[in-house]
Amino acid sequence: MSAADPITQERVYRALKADYLAGLFHAGEKLEIQDIADRHGSSKTPVREAACRLMGEGLVEPDSAGGFRVTLAPPLVLIHLYAWNAHLLLSLAQKMKKSVLSQTLDRFSRSGFGTTPVEIATLTGSIFLALAESTGNPEAVATVAQINDRLFYPRVAGAAKVKEAAKELRTMTNSAVADVHKSIHRRIESYHERRIVHQQKIIQILAQEALEQ
Repeated sequence: MSAADPITQERVYRALKADYLAGLFHAGEKLEIQDIADRHGSSKTPVREAACRLMGEGLVEPDSAGGFRVTLAPPLVLIHLYAWNAHLLLSLAQKMKKSVLSQTLDRFSRSGFGTTPVEIATLTGSIFLALAESTGNPEAVATVAQINDRLFYPRVAGAAKVKEAAKELRTMTNSAVADVHKSIHRRIESYHERRIVHQQKIIQILAQEALEQ
């Protein structure tokens, strides 16, 4: 099909993003343009255009050997993303009515919490997005959705211990507490603090290795 065919461009873009969010890649992985084109029944040009769109969303970055790779965010960038996500979610949750907040959490508290890192990462994003949606603020929804996409693969990597990760989400969505606002504030804060501390440790290790070289 023609490279200018907008229907093909949009279809391949949506398919490639769906692949991304299905966990078919990993952070730092080079995108094999021809393989993707073959999988989605297109030429290579729409795949490259789709990759450029994903690059604009922060999900894909240029590969040093040419082409594209799934973004491998450095620790400092992840620290900023986790901090911003925590700040946004805490602000949103604080302004929600107790009944609305409880109902939002109840949507997840009686469901399964995933058996794979990809399922855990997907559910984490769904929980945070549901909090944004419950505010009725479309800008908050769009911002949280964008952060979810950028943090998807770091969340997959962080959910290697699936049972522990599922327990963390189960505790976070528990609304059967005396003060649901206080509980969700503490859980969201601790969730992000643990990940920020982990990235800070990575920075320290990299700095020490640089000194020893």
